[in-house]
Amino acid sequence: MQRCVPVGRRCPSSSSAIIEKNEREKKKKCSRRFRRSSTVVGNNNDNNDDGRRRNQINLKANERANERRKQAVIELSKREEACKGYCNLCGKTHTLERTREAEEVAKALLEKLRKQKSVSDEDESGQFLVEDVYDQRTGGKMIGVLLCETTTTTTTTTTMTTSERKVLKAFSGQWMGEWVVPGWCPPLARLTHDSLEYIEEREKIEKLSEEIKKLEKEASWSSSGSSGTAATAVTELKTKRKNMSRALLERIWDSYSLPSFRKERKMSEGDDDDNSDNSNSSSIRSSSDIKNNRRKLVELNIRKCYYGDASKLPCGCGDCAAPKLLAECARKGWKPIAIAETWMGPNVKRGAGLREEGVFYGACLERCRPILGHMLCDAALELE
Repeated sequence: MQRCVPVGRRCPSSSSAIIEKNEREKKKKCSRRFRRSSTVVGNNNDNNDDGRRRNQINLKANERANERRKQAVIELSKREEACKGYCNLCGKTHTLERTREAEEVAKALLEKLRKQKSVSDEDESGQFLVEDVYDQRTGGKMIGVLLCETTTTTTTTTTMTTSERKVLKAFSGQWMGEWVVPGWCPPLARLTHDSLEYIEEREKIEKLSEEIKKLEKEASWSSSGSSGTAATAVTELKTKRKNMSRALLERIWDSYSLPSFRKERKMSEGDDDDNSDNSNSSSIRSSSDIKNNRRKLVELNIRKCYYGDASKLPCGCGDCAAPKLLAECARKGWKPIAIAETWMGPNVKRGAGLREEGVFYGACLERCRPILGHMLCDAALELE
């Protein structure tokens, strides 16, 4: 029986109706695609604008940082401010200049080291080789000299005081993994990797690391229940290892003792309390009288004399050449006259500048200057 279609309507089975329906569906799909594409394009444009703004901000920040570094390099090259810092105790800025004489002594030392096999005249085993510092992997070393003055008093029929020039030398950090090299200034830290206390603590931390590795391997091969128990044990051991490492680092910082040229002063009540506790290395300590100039050595822990946030001491603070030189000079009872620091080894890019061999530089801004003010305090006074 033939189906009747009302007047004014087309038969849905006709080809024209099917074509119109398909066209309507295509238009709907196209409109949806257009809306999605326009939204994506808009988002992309917004993201691109944000990215451009961020890039511009980063470029400006980098330009400002480079300018600061360039100014720092220029400042470090000033002779009159080669060694400079602010003292927390007296509230003054102290400086030690780099003179032509100190530069000549440093140049002579550099030429001597180039010709030698070892950096130490007492090195018979060849442990401290000069060629190691020219290896590209090590990146060179900063070396420094300090011109000092010492006085001796002779009493016969009359009292005579004579002065004599002395030269101290030091290098920054370690020399190929060694802190102590014969003939060079020692480190400021008493707790180094050669210390028995440090070795024992490192062994404990390494044992924990081995246990963690074993548990992690067991957890990867065991079932879900036992793996959860092993994961908990690993987390606890990692927390313990982290706390032990932090405690060891705190003890290393506590072992940094920085002397100054200040005369012995009357301690405050708080200082007396600190000084009564010999285990607290951050207290002020006064040594016995130095016979040459009758001064008493005042030493502070690095946290107390650091000009800035002492809870965020930069890595390597106190390990550069200048602090080593000043500490040894103060402990010997000498008076510092001039300082000179130069680069030894291959040229290395640092910040906006270069470290070039034979070029003289001042004490670094981040690690040295915050503590040099304390170490230079009263250094300009005449020896008694």
